[in-house]
Amino acid sequence: MTSSLEPTFYTERLRVPFSYWAIALFFGLSFVTAVSFMLGDAVFVASTGTATVLIAWTLLAWGSLTITVDAGGVRVGASRLDWAYVGQAAAVDQQQRRRVLAREDVHLALRPYVSGVVVIGVADRADPHLCWLVSTRDPDELVRAIERNRPSGAGEQAEQTALDSGA
Repeated sequence: MTSSLEPTFYTERLRVPFSYWAIALFFGLSFVTAVSFMLGDAVFVASTGTATVLIAWTLLAWGSLTITVDAGGVRVGASRLDWAYVGQAAAVDQQQRRRVLAREDVHLALRPYVSGVVVIGVADRADPHLCWLVSTRDPDELVRAIERNRPSGAGEQAEQTALDSGA
């Protein structure tokens, strides 16, 4: 677990954009209004309140993905990759993203409202994941943070991941 004393080299939270909120609330509440309006005021108010809470809870949870690079390694949401197991990191374009997505052994932390993507190799043969595919608003900065802050001893151990070798 990350200590509050450990320095943080990079952090980003992938919040849901306002347009997603507007669209979800408009369509969700329109549907609830159309269905429950004829059933009476109590049902209308209860279903509108319930729908609003469910939509807000879903979007808040979806927008809570945090990416952190600190002294312990790389954390994406609840998942953590210690420095000893962090392989090569690279920003990828859409074609490379599709190629990596075609694999079944990739840990996904993607958000459709963020276009930048970074692939982080996993240098642990016991890990079922070949790599992490992570959405980020600033892919180049995330890659720089990983490469710049990698401890000196972690680089030799994580030099060649299965992703790097083409496995």
